[in-house]
Amino acid sequence: MAEALRLPIDGVDLSTTLRTLTFLRRDPCVRLAPGRFERATITPQGVGALTATWTPGDAQVEVTTTGDGAPWLADRAAGLLGVADDASGFEPGDGRLRELWRRHRGDRIVRTSTLWHDAAWFIVQQRITTADAADQWRRLVEELGVPVEGSDLVAPPEPSTVGRLRYTDLHRFGIERRRAEHLIGAARALARRHDLVDEPWEQVGPKLATIRGVGPWTLGCLATQTWGEADEVILGDDGIPSIISWLLARERRGDDERMVELLEPYRPHRYRVLRLAMAAGVRPPRRSPRGHRTDIRRR
Repeated sequence: MAEALRLPIDGVDLSTTLRTLTFLRRDPCVRLAPGRFERATITPQGVGALTATWTPGDAQVEVTTTGDGAPWLADRAAGLLGVADDASGFEPGDGRLRELWRRHRGDRIVRTSTLWHDAAWFIVQQRITTADAADQWRRLVEELGVPVEGSDLVAPPEPSTVGRLRYTDLHRFGIERRRAEHLIGAARALARRHDLVDEPWEQVGPKLATIRGVGPWTLGCLATQTWGEADEVILGDDGIPSIISWLLARERRGDDERMVELLEPYRPHRYRVLRLAMAAGVRPPRRSPRGHRTDIRRR
């Protein structure tokens, strides 16, 4: 099954917008190249893949979807590509932030609507280095993921597959007991809850918070990526508060309380401020060495 459509870009910088979905290198589920984006995922109708192609200066993006989930993905393509995001009203007055918005005005917030895919992706990233998370996610998907007809990408493992595992089964991917139990628990809780993505975040957030391992950080990530919430503040991250504190106050170190304080004037676009910082590569000066990578498979 395949579907094709065209969507207006309306000034959206697709390359910058979609970079957040390719955060983990060598992700078997997603690929971003100049003028081309591909993503395989799980939908209520089955696995599917979306391909978007564009040329700089074009007013439209060409979208094709394949697999059993093709119609579902086609219906939600505008959200996934960020072209449904409304950035109107965001006109920061601060000099530095205003300059970043001028340079990255085409950045938009995606709404994937792929709850299990995103939850699994974020749980694997909990409290480890990005490099370790990328390796573990790749191994997990390559061994347990689902091929998509018409695509050479692989969709994440079905939640029913992960839900049947023991935590020790995930050790071979490098995932230790705590995150393994979080991943298995989320799989069991979300196996038949695709419908949640059509409910408002304000109603869904408290439901997801009852799942073991879905704490403030994971909730914030799901709100911003799965639901496309422009005003969400991601709490519990080791680096984000310092990024915001450096961007808005030239302070090297920040915590959640200080970050929330600094972002308050930018409602209802607080997450958009973070996206601008990430798009521009804003980082406070580093004072301590990076943490060591660990691999549970060697223990």
